[in-house]
Amino acid sequence: MSKPASPQGPVVINVGDEVLLGETHNGNQRWMLQTLKEHGLAASLAFSLPDEVDVIGRWIRDLRNGGYGPLFVSGGIGGTHDDHTREGIAVGLSQPLKLHDRCHQILAGKYGDRFTEQRQRMAWLPEGSKLIDNPLGAPGFAVQDIYAFPGFPQMVQPMMLEVLSWPAWGAQQPAWVVNEYRLPCAEGEIAMAIETFAAAHPQAKIGIYPSSEHFAQEVTLRIRCAPDYGDTLTQFGRLVADLERGLAT
Repeated sequence: MSKPASPQGPVVINVGDEVLLGETHNGNQRWMLQTLKEHGLAASLAFSLPDEVDVIGRWIRDLRNGGYGPLFVSGGIGGTHDDHTREGIAVGLSQPLKLHDRCHQILAGKYGDRFTEQRQRMAWLPEGSKLIDNPLGAPGFAVQDIYAFPGFPQMVQPMMLEVLSWPAWGAQQPAWVVNEYRLPCAEGEIAMAIETFAAAHPQAKIGIYPSSEHFAQEVTLRIRCAPDYGDTLTQFGRLVADLERGLAT
């Protein structure tokens, strides 16, 4: 499996009615986004989807047609009536679900006499899937440019790190550099200068964040970009120093 071309960038998707309805917060999205950034693969999109085959399938198809990828999906690959991620991905890829013999063997060994009909469903995967090892439960799977994990944080974290270590991804991408500054002012006092700089340096992601405790008195600036744009980081540091001197006068 080769690393897919992704002109629009990676996407993180959490599946589950309980997530979409705000009934639970398992931290998967934030952890997955941070991990991608640390691996030099900052995500372009992140969102949640319900446990509905057609909705999952439509988003998978539209994202891939729009040039997004790879897609990292957590949740909904169990064997209960509300686990529909496998079917949704298959629909999105226009692929049939097929019994994955190796997955079936692994699950049969894990569950023994408890290998019920519901648990056997977890071995039906989109055609062409490669397994992602899960020492704590059912395997995840990778098919084309989609990587599907369980929803449990203690499972998704080691499994995603395993995927990002696969040789097919090629050489490790350099992690983004993130520089942060604080200035004693309201965001409106510096917004135009930052906007002008951001427009001239589209390779960097620059944010302005007012303090929640000192809303009109303190602002945080954050610039993120690849290490090979070191000159951009240097120039931004100079801009911040100039702004700071201006505020002091």
